[in-house]
Amino acid sequence: MRYCEKCRVTVRDSREDCPLCQGPLSGEPEPCVFPSLPDDHPPYHLLIRGMVFLSIAAVVICFAINAIVPSSSWWALFVAAGIACMWVCLWSVIRQRNNIPKNILWLVFWLSLLAVLWDVFTGWHRWSLNYVVPSLCVFAMAGMAVIARVLHLRVEDFFIYLIIDGLFGVIPILFLLFRWVTVVSPSVVCVACSLLSLAAILSFEGERMRAEWKKRMHLWRFT
Repeated sequence: MRYCEKCRVTVRDSREDCPLCQGPLSGEPEPCVFPSLPDDHPPYHLLIRGMVFLSIAAVVICFAINAIVPSSSWWALFVAAGIACMWVCLWSVIRQRNNIPKNILWLVFWLSLLAVLWDVFTGWHRWSLNYVVPSLCVFAMAGMAVIARVLHLRVEDFFIYLIIDGLFGVIPILFLLFRWVTVVSPSVVCVACSLLSLAAILSFEGERMRAEWKKRMHLWRFT
């Protein structure tokens, strides 16, 4: 244990100087007994700051070029909108990183909303409803199926997947019923994928899901 002759205090540390008078310490050093505190800044904070700077620089440069070079449209607005979409998706992923099904659902919601708004502000050609939203739903269902197998999810989690798959299948049906789309094939493929996904869950996990459902109903009855 270190000892300061001037301050007459012991220092339980491996430092060479006294924390009070900054004088030299005598004695043998002792390992620090205090637990190590986690770093307030996560390891990726520098990457995030770099991405923020590059995003701002890209938007500023694009607007400067768009203002200097003669052009019939403000194409820099599309660049800014694309970068904003990227940050919205990144924010959703970081916020919901501990809940994968909810994360996927929020990603589909935000990307679909941004695609529809982009379509509206560019003349409403319906490419967002024709292609983007059904494609996002199909990719989300495929991603959830892979994640369910890789992570070996519990039976309770399949209820969430069942609801989300059903929701992804209902959305394109509304597009077809109300004739909001001019190209029907992506919506039809999305509905078919939703029905196949529901059939696969009920076929391979139906017994376990029914047992879990009975267990929950039994617990709810006595609560």
